[in-house]
Amino acid sequence: MKLVTFYSGINLNVGILSGDDIIDLTEAGIANSMLEFIAGGTNSLKRAHAALQDHTSPRSVLKDTRLAAPIPRPGKVLCSGINYRSHANENPNAKMPTEPFFFAKMPSVVIGHNDIIPFPKQTQELDYEIEFTAVIGKFLSDASEQEVMPGIFGYTLLHDVSARDVQFKDNQITLGKNFNGFCPMGPCIVTSDELTRPEATALQTRLNGTIMQNGTTADWLFSLPRLISFLSHVMALEPGDCISTGTPAGVGLFRNPPVFMKPG
Repeated sequence: MKLVTFYSGINLNVGILSGDDIIDLTEAGIANSMLEFIAGGTNSLKRAHAALQDHTSPRSVLKDTRLAAPIPRPGKVLCSGINYRSHANENPNAKMPTEPFFFAKMPSVVIGHNDIIPFPKQTQELDYEIEFTAVIGKFLSDASEQEVMPGIFGYTLLHDVSARDVQFKDNQITLGKNFNGFCPMGPCIVTSDELTRPEATALQTRLNGTIMQNGTTADWLFSLPRLISFLSHVMALEPGDCISTGTPAGVGLFRNPPVFMKPG
């Protein structure tokens, strides 16, 4: 299934993409939020499948509906740095890591995939990074690599917007990654039963129609089980937490000459 959070009047409802429609799981009484839906586990999925087959389920027309981020306010957003060989190779200052490295995006900077990204006055180097992102479905603490995949609810995309001149001034990674609106996410969560090979997923970024990043998760340095197991030995991961897996080559900073996003 492809699950979304969408605006219904002033409310945010949970739904399933079904052709040109969204089946409204909130109006169907199944979940009031995506976090609630994910926490419901197999029971939520069974009820959603039933709603998908029921022709009387409440619906909205997709083209007339504004989507929010699939999880508008995740508990945690943790991003893996330098996890693609191609990205490590394009970065003249990068050392090939021997273990995973993470930084955080604040939940408050998450926005929908089509929302406008504010352009902070503090930067002239606004960069893009596509990131394949796992959504945690079960409580994971000190998890073995074998326990990770059954604990993943699904997958989404995250745009790791970065103010490079802020990020690299005195190594201010947190500030350079966390201006308002610096974490567009979505448009949907694809459940793990539908996307069965996360390690072989193509990724592409286009800027004004030009392909800037064209990679695949097959280029990961650390596998998804390795990343999430490693992280779970530092902190407990909870349903709805979002763990991104790095970005492939082609970011604006390392192009010759550099290419950055501009207002408009």
